[in-house]
Amino acid sequence: MSNRQKNIYDSGATHTEQSLKYEEATIALRYGMTLKDVLRMKKIDVFMTRDDATDHTPVGLRADMAQKAGCDTFVSLHLNDLDDDSANGIEVLYGDDADKALAQKLQDALVKTTKLRDRKIKKRTDLAVLKFKGRAVLIELGFIANDKDRETLLNAQMRDAICQTIAANI
Repeated sequence: MSNRQKNIYDSGATHTEQSLKYEEATIALRYGMTLKDVLRMKKIDVFMTRDDATDHTPVGLRADMAQKAGCDTFVSLHLNDLDDDSANGIEVLYGDDADKALAQKLQDALVKTTKLRDRKIKKRTDLAVLKFKGRAVLIELGFIANDKDRETLLNAQMRDAICQTIAANI
């Protein structure tokens, strides 16, 4: 999601299929809220940078919000998009070499859980959310325009399994 301007809502990637519109912001938030519940059940404190799908806070400011809240780990959840509907799979991005092992651990576990294509981990030093001072990863859960990825991500049981996997590996 790229809310680049303050007070301007950006739904992130979108895809329309048979007159149904799917928005990255809404799907990623469902995952975030589920992950929050899973982590809290494990007695882990959680700070959410947003708790509704229309939050106007630019993504670039969210790592700073977490930093100021005293977080030591930052997990940013997203959906990938590409004009090519055949693009598919899951990937974990990291910005600092210290986070490479965490990214790989999450990638391996998420591929095993989802059975989605392994797009490998990728180092990205240009993303604001990965400039967090502490452990930070950005998880691209799948491609919103790919039917298999989207169907997998919209399945509530799979969402629970993915969030359990993330919680177990961070």
